Amino acid sequence: MSNHSGSYMLNDVLQILEKRSVFELLGKEQSYELILEIIKNADDYDCNQSEILSGIGSRLGICYFCLNKSDSIKNSLCEDCYYPDDDD
Repeated sequence: MSNHSGSYMLNDVLQILEKRSVFELLGKEQSYELILEIIKNADDYDCNQSEILSGIGSRLGICYFCLNKSDSIKNSLCEDCYYPDDDD
């Protein structure tokens, strides 16, 4: 069972950091690394990465599914995850 309250709390923390311009101070690469580290640690607490990145992932250019950086995020997903290859 997923730790929804923990996921939403982390989302709130990320939004506070965004509001305080922390991601601007860190720059894109360090912000990305910070968020990946948070999500990796959150996994130990059964948190959900889509809930952690809800809203903010798109603004920071991070796909909630694959966690890759992308300049093209649609519905919180990068192009590869939103339009998966149909080569099956």
